Amino acid sequence: MIKLVRFIAAFLTYAVIDIVWNFLPPVMGMYERLHDATGSPREMIGKPPEAWGGAEILSILVFFLLIAFANSYLAIEPAIRENNIFRAVKNSLAIGCAAYATYIAPVFLSIANWPVALVPIDIIIGGCLSLITSTVVTAVALRLQKS
Repeated sequence: MIKLVRFIAAFLTYAVIDIVWNFLPPVMGMYERLHDATGSPREMIGKPPEAWGGAEILSILVFFLLIAFANSYLAIEPAIRENNIFRAVKNSLAIGCAAYATYIAPVFLSIANWPVALVPIDIIIGGCLSLITSTVVTAVALRLQKS
């Protein structure tokens, strides 16, 4: 039951951080400027949220579930077993980078004029989102264990 709570915490933490990050005006502007600079059409950025349908929402939920599972199983739970928050930091950074690289590399290779700068930026962002999620959930869980 406790593992399920930590999984749900990882899911919610990741989802909130990712959604807030992607809708920050400076971040949206960065993506638009990168696409404009390379001549990549703005439509390639994706559909605006108001045009999302069931498939888009389902795909986001599936991604959040999978990344929460990976963070829980490969970063949070091992860190709690070892009572070592640095295990969560290290493992989650690798998980996030791998997850985002798996997405951005094929996009870069398949879409003409995709901004080259977005490849490392997205990989780093994925690593950081995962790292923050797993570190926060692990830190809270370790603190609760001591209480």
